[in-house]
Amino acid sequence: MQQVALNLATANAVPAVTSAVSTMPPRDRLDTTGKTVGDVYKALCKALYGTELEPEWLSPANTLDDADEETSGARLARLWPDDSVWNRLAVSVDIGRSEGWIVNVDWIYRTETAQSHRRGYAVMPMLRAKVFTSNHAWDLARFIAHALDVA
Repeated sequence: MQQVALNLATANAVPAVTSAVSTMPPRDRLDTTGKTVGDVYKALCKALYGTELEPEWLSPANTLDDADEETSGARLARLWPDDSVWNRLAVSVDIGRSEGWIVNVDWIYRTETAQSHRRGYAVMPMLRAKVFTSNHAWDLARFIAHALDVA
């Protein structure tokens, strides 16, 4: 009899858990191989649409598709970078300029100048998202890091 009572209690708890989970985005990783920044941006928007994690806005860092990527960030037609020993993606959170929090997706890559053979690192902005609370920002950053296989 106790087993039946436990099963009934578990059965009653399952619908509540199922409804809460259904609003969360799927935990699948996005396929970025051979995709452009614009393609990855669209796939991430689609994964977040209608979920509790959907930000106020999500956009490519280079919103004007400016040719000067060092200043404005990656262009929409640029291939999404592959992970390597020296180059990698980073997801971070910082406080916005007026209100809210910004989730940053940046590409950190190794540079080398032909004249000096010195190596250094540069950061190219890829995507940006805005939310209004720090908890939402960190939850979104965790989701993006998982979706893009950063972590």
